[in-house]
Amino acid sequence: MLQAWQVGRGDGELARRIVTISVFAVACAAIGLAAPSFLTVGNLRAIELSSSVLLVASVGATFVILMGSIDLSIGAIASFCGMLVARMAPDFGFWAIPIVCLVGLSCGVINGLVYVYLRIPSILVTLATATTLSGAVLFVSDGRSLTVTDAAVIDIAQGAWLNVIPNAVLISLVIYMAAVVLGARTRFGRMTLALGSDEQTAALVGVKVNTIKIQAFALSGLLGGFAGALLAARLGSATATMGSFMTLDTITAVVVGGTAITGGFGNVRLTILGVLFTTTLSNGLNTLALAPHLQAIIQGVVILFAVLLNTKRVSAEDVR
Repeated sequence: MLQAWQVGRGDGELARRIVTISVFAVACAAIGLAAPSFLTVGNLRAIELSSSVLLVASVGATFVILMGSIDLSIGAIASFCGMLVARMAPDFGFWAIPIVCLVGLSCGVINGLVYVYLRIPSILVTLATATTLSGAVLFVSDGRSLTVTDAAVIDIAQGAWLNVIPNAVLISLVIYMAAVVLGARTRFGRMTLALGSDEQTAALVGVKVNTIKIQAFALSGLLGGFAGALLAARLGSATATMGSFMTLDTITAVVVGGTAITGGFGNVRLTILGVLFTTTLSNGLNTLALAPHLQAIIQGVVILFAVLLNTKRVSAEDVR
């Protein structure tokens, strides 16, 4: 039965990977021809750094989406935790980062508990959390932007321990690889997929449904909090809305990466391709200096096209 839930492997996964890479390559080539500055080392480094923050948040969101839920609070958690880092760094230094990660974890646990025990749809629970945190971040910051002054915090994102790979990229890749192992080699990863495929059947065979749901939201909150800290460290400052882009960009990256928005199909492995696609497209349209409304139209059409090509339609035949 578990084999029926482990969707997204073999030939189907290879086909989705080829489609995603092909669309990504064509988009890069087209933008590169139209704007030669797009393929410069400096711009590619900017894409690399932007992708690192989104990747951290997206791997957490992947587990929530795999089980058929949604988390709209990631952007607000990132903004709140990023602001807390800027506020706390002068007093706590590097330790401000693990502290705000715990804050993000707590937000995720609260999302999970309310979702599970009050039986409120996840989209409404996380929307309420996002709204609450949007007000809380304004309270913490007094409506102002704050500068990150601690060198140890800034070094987490802007430094290069290996002298070649920026720390933000290195850390995000480590988190990504850990998430891949978590999704493919642990009971938690398999059960999130099982819940998205058929929650009732999963419960009948002994899956602790409520525990898995809470754990998935906790992980999403933890990584959303760290993504906010990483973003504040990379920018050297924090604003009340700095993480707002993550809410939709994480969902886009996960779905473009081949995970079904309805859950039960996909994996963490391809999320990195969705992240690169989303970040590169946004950067490329900015490089072309197109009007904002044209960027929005093109971005929406290209992403919709990629999702239509890349997302499998799950039918009764897929679960045997």
